[in-house]
Amino acid sequence: MSGAPRLLLTFCDDSTLIFAVRLRALLRATAPEAEITLGCYLPEQALSLRQLEMLVPEADYVLFNKETLIEAVQAGLYDAVLTSRVFRSLANFLRTPALKHLRHRTQVISFLGGLDFFPERGYANRMPCDGVFLFPQSDTRKFAAWAREQAATDSNVTAPLVDFGHPTFLAPTLTPPEDLDTRRDIYFFAQAISPLTRRGRLHVLEAMVALAEANPDRQVWIKLRHLPDENTRHLHRERHDYPGLLKAAFPDAPTNLRLTACPMDEATEQAALGITCTSTAAIDLIREGVPTMVYLDYVDAYMDPMSAAMRRLFDGSGVITSLDDLLHLRTRAPEPDWVAQMFCPRDLGQRVLAMVAALQDRAASASG
Repeated sequence: MSGAPRLLLTFCDDSTLIFAVRLRALLRATAPEAEITLGCYLPEQALSLRQLEMLVPEADYVLFNKETLIEAVQAGLYDAVLTSRVFRSLANFLRTPALKHLRHRTQVISFLGGLDFFPERGYANRMPCDGVFLFPQSDTRKFAAWAREQAATDSNVTAPLVDFGHPTFLAPTLTPPEDLDTRRDIYFFAQAISPLTRRGRLHVLEAMVALAEANPDRQVWIKLRHLPDENTRHLHRERHDYPGLLKAAFPDAPTNLRLTACPMDEATEQAALGITCTSTAAIDLIREGVPTMVYLDYVDAYMDPMSAAMRRLFDGSGVITSLDDLLHLRTRAPEPDWVAQMFCPRDLGQRVLAMVAALQDRAASASG
């Protein structure tokens, strides 16, 4: 790779933008000379102005539609596109042999969007890409073996390069935050579509009311994924939003139970304890050394496919909690072996740049 690497980090909603901003920070720390562009993909844009201003206050991003994104990739305007969502237009481009094998095109590296509740679908979506970053660590081996099998049966398929990691899943620091002992706030991190049913959400909300009543000296926050009038075009449309349920079902809720839509980093910097059901927020909390509870025994959990998937992913973590432990704030430290499988080394920025260089070398060798 000659000269400073030119990298495009795409986003379209809150989760993909958080990914892009975090990866940009890693890459800037690793290679300050790199030319890094944030690109908003308009066909799937689901962000409100509030979210954009909160996450990218400098508004330093460019806009792409289907045609301009593909033109940029085809013309090689960037050395690599780094994306946590493989947009359909991009996947179709990469599935077309005449385009996939263009000598000077941009390389495409995909990451998981977050916890992968349905990995088989994620494997298929990322197979056309040039490089893939996965987690847990065991999935890198499974995907690499599966990709080699696909390439062996189809001459038009090239197995992607595979590595382990995600900017949200960096190995936790060895020491907890210095002010953890003085923190008092409890945060429940909501997920857009899970719990699935109104009864399930009311059950969780009732538990938060009980926590607030039992701990009047603490603030109990419900950290919303987004406000009720936001993300109406989001891939995951929320039903039974917590603000509406709280107002309707608990009009006399304790005053120390409050709602917030603050940035994730702000919440983890203030939380003495974090609770969630099926959200990647559990990973953010563990990474930052905040005591964490994953609660999966909510009403109608058997109807929610994300509950069983979350239980599978966090099996052996030590942070899955019972209702009794939740109500009594009894936490457990995450199991080190599970952490080592789920969280990647902190040299992720270096490994991303190394993959970009390796892919360019591979493309040059294939066309030379």
